[in-house]
Amino acid sequence: MNESPGSNQSHPNGSSTVSGLQQPEPLNQESQADQALPISRRQWLTVLGASGALAAGLGWLTWQGQQDHALPISAAQTLWSSEFDTPQGEPLKLSGLRGKPLLINFWATWCPPCVQEIPLLVDFYRQNAAKGWQILGLAIDQPSRVKRFMTELDMPYLVGLAGLNGTELMKILGNDNGGLPFTLALAADGSVLMKKLGQLHAPDLANLAKLSV
Repeated sequence: MNESPGSNQSHPNGSSTVSGLQQPEPLNQESQADQALPISRRQWLTVLGASGALAAGLGWLTWQGQQDHALPISAAQTLWSSEFDTPQGEPLKLSGLRGKPLLINFWATWCPPCVQEIPLLVDFYRQNAAKGWQILGLAIDQPSRVKRFMTELDMPYLVGLAGLNGTELMKILGNDNGGLPFTLALAADGSVLMKKLGQLHAPDLANLAKLSV
């Protein structure tokens, strides 16, 4: 994919521009912690050398929505045909996760709200894995950093290394701006239970656990 380098610009309405596209304002007022971190190809390259500076310098934006319909056919085909490596170097085919409720969380170690929501995801997994729930964390990051965070945060669920392919998959799944964190929850039949751009909070996952999946 050929993509010109993006840039971030602040706007009076609090939104930011990435790769020449102005992000929309939040749909509702939320706390500072409930923001999302926009990324671009240039920022991904910057992460490889200076992830800390990148995280500190970017603006955050939140979008949240609940859905009860299936993914578009093309998006579903792309999702279930995707394959990534785990931090341990093993292949991870998303087709193997089909048929059970699945929460997909796009994240990065350099994204503060991503890291802050991980303990909630860990608790959700431990409380609901017996009910069939699966969690897949797709990291837009370097393997060494991901491995360290998995150990430090005691992450028991599946993690895949998505890289730039992850940003493209996010857009296909409805995250047009490519911001982080981004979470998509699917029922066993593939219908969308939750789609959120921005940090997860306890009520988000509590409500999700109550749904019939």
